[in-house]
Amino acid sequence: MSVFTESLPYRIVAGDAAQGTLSHAYLLICPDDRNLRAFLKELAKVILGADARAARLIDEESYADCRILPAKGSKASVADVRDMLDDCYIKPTEGDRKLFVIDRMQEMLPPAQNKLLKVLEEPPANVHFLLGATAEFPVLTTVKSRSKRLELLSFAEEDIEKYIRAHYPLRPDAKEIAAASGGVLGRAQELAEGESVAEADEEAAMFVLNLSPAGIPAACRRFSDREQAVRFLSLLRLALRNMLLLKLGKEELMTAGGEERILRRAASRYSEGALIRAQDKITAAERDLKFNANVTACLEALFYGILEG
Repeated sequence: MSVFTESLPYRIVAGDAAQGTLSHAYLLICPDDRNLRAFLKELAKVILGADARAARLIDEESYADCRILPAKGSKASVADVRDMLDDCYIKPTEGDRKLFVIDRMQEMLPPAQNKLLKVLEEPPANVHFLLGATAEFPVLTTVKSRSKRLELLSFAEEDIEKYIRAHYPLRPDAKEIAAASGGVLGRAQELAEGESVAEADEEAAMFVLNLSPAGIPAACRRFSDREQAVRFLSLLRLALRNMLLLKLGKEELMTAGGEERILRRAASRYSEGALIRAQDKITAAERDLKFNANVTACLEALFYGILEG
């Protein structure tokens, strides 16, 4: 996954490994739920100095010196952590280091996180921990204070576009997908596997065109799933940007999207200032969702804010 191997978190860990200054624990904060586990595996290969065979086994989650928790689709429990702690004191089998990877820390309950504290503070020799979370808020402060923090909130649009062109060569709208993804690779992959961005952009423009106070409760119910809400906000931002460019007479700067007639009709409802402020409100909503805000309350405030201009 070359797009990740060029990221700052990867370069930090690779630099630590090269200088012999690896931290005993790293915490990767990355909102990409779809790819977080894969990103953690890439870091695991660096920490363990994996050769081709070890790298393949890490990908398969079967390398003896790299234990990845929890099982896919689960969340790490107190029992999982207890079992991991027992394993910490058994010497590495294949190399001189042992690594424990904990995925989806944001779903790990406080009792299980608390059980990690002692070993994070006083780890056995040559034992390292790699923690991953899609949001920082649910991770205990005491866990964060014992780990070296790595943050990957987004990739550059051009890197996402390059990835989509390489992995989805039949998609003619890689540029539009990158613009709508918000720099999150998993979101770009979902867009590439779904409807065209032009159709989604048009749908978002229709949403803005028809938005009314009476319709806000139904709209909030429609996007009540957190991931669905985040994805819609990215598409809404793209539609608002195109609407603003139309009002400014800058059509040549638009990202190819939905039918221009619908975008113009939607844009006519709002002033230029209102469209600019709406994008600022989307940024605030995305930030609040990242910090575990209530989805319905967050969307309700955003939609009323857009109408108020």
